[in-house]
Amino acid sequence: MKALDKTFTKYKEEVHPYYYKDDSYERIYVKSSPSDDQLENNVCTIIFKVEYCSVHIYNIPFTSYENKGYGSVAMRALIKHSINKGYLGITGLLSPSDPANTPRLRSFYKKNNFDIKPNSKSDSGKIQLDLTNPSELLERINLLENKLEEQQKKIASSEHDIANESKIVKLLKKYF
Repeated sequence: MKALDKTFTKYKEEVHPYYYKDDSYERIYVKSSPSDDQLENNVCTIIFKVEYCSVHIYNIPFTSYENKGYGSVAMRALIKHSINKGYLGITGLLSPSDPANTPRLRSFYKKNNFDIKPNSKSDSGKIQLDLTNPSELLERINLLENKLEEQQKKIASSEHDIANESKIVKLLKKYF
């Protein structure tokens, strides 16, 4: 398992993406804390295969951690990994097996710059992200990750200031 660069969710939580490959599939794991154990601290997984110079997403298993930004972190890690490997695109299918989640999945892929091609019933379809001109995508990802990191630094600084103010208040109460 290979550790990728730590990053932050949109909720300013520090997370740790990892890349893993076995005989059947490749995976991007997002973990809540660093761990080389494949299943430990895992909050999101993208399972994929490389086919004809392109990545095909096979599954993003549901967990109890939906709507917390972990999927977007995993997708950014997959996009960066795919660009670094020189792959031409990322594809996948929207499955009609869970129609209640179709709107949420469409929103997720659209937010992550994928083109969505629905079938005639609009209950399933294909997703695709073109990576032949990666500089714009990488620039957007880097801007977002830098913004998230800056927000995290501001929060840490504020927490430090609050802790110091608390010490001063205790000191003042002691003498007054």
